[in-house]
Amino acid sequence: MIYVVQGGDTLERVADRFGSSVARLLEVNVICDPQWILVGQPLLIPDAGIDYQRAGGYPYYVVQYGDTITCLAPRFHQTPAALAASNRLPIAAPLTVGSELLAGFSVPDPARLASEWQQTASSAACDLNSMQQHGIYYIGSFQWETLGEAAVPYLVPLLKHACETVRYYAVMSLGRIATGNATRAALESATQDQTPYVSELAKLALRRAKLVPEVTKRVHLLTADQRLYSEPNGSSTSIPLPAGTEIFSMRWNIPSSTNEEGPRGGLEYYDQVQVRSTGQVGYLGRVGFNDAQMI
Repeated sequence: MIYVVQGGDTLERVADRFGSSVARLLEVNVICDPQWILVGQPLLIPDAGIDYQRAGGYPYYVVQYGDTITCLAPRFHQTPAALAASNRLPIAAPLTVGSELLAGFSVPDPARLASEWQQTASSAACDLNSMQQHGIYYIGSFQWETLGEAAVPYLVPLLKHACETVRYYAVMSLGRIATGNATRAALESATQDQTPYVSELAKLALRRAKLVPEVTKRVHLLTADQRLYSEPNGSSTSIPLPAGTEIFSMRWNIPSSTNEEGPRGGLEYYDQVQVRSTGQVGYLGRVGFNDAQMI
């Protein structure tokens, strides 16, 4: 189940209330300092016999009080050096509370990654199966993000690839990077792509690239029409949010509070977000292979 932290709660009190232990809650939630839990934070209280991903981080993580790279890294199955490198930070750097980290991705060899993207979709036919689209291109968009603006020279040629799927995910990668003049220039050119869904994504990505320097990297834009649920389950009350809605990330990778099945088996996962224009907080469901429909 998912419990939302209330005023006066401590991790020990929550554990006692639900017949769990602090150690078990630390095992299934991304928490560095057990003295710090926040009002409104969704906590996973694990049910027996259910195999959960750790709640709170993936593909991103929002930094909380007490967090350090050394503490967070093993929670994302990374070394401190790998987590620091993927966020272009020194290992010992103090983390800014409320900032957003990439979680669970290693820095790739950019030439090799570009070659893989070029060769997997070798023609305009874009004959890709769902595993290739997810494992190479969707996951790859986060790998490109680890490189930051250094990825742009490798992504620009991919914007001219014959396969529209490659162009789409190249745009998505640039939208994840979202900083630098070269990034914005590449996205400007991609808004002229002949494939409508690629050019529309480029417009959203360009909006984000203009927002991030002024606001925070925690601002994301929905890439598809979605529903904002009041709880992390598809039976809770919800409102529609159109593609292009600006949201702030709050907590990532929250399992369904009712253990509902995801679109490809396993558990359904949600992301806790706040709508920028209204301040409303809720949950967006993942799709496909646990993919978040936002940039």
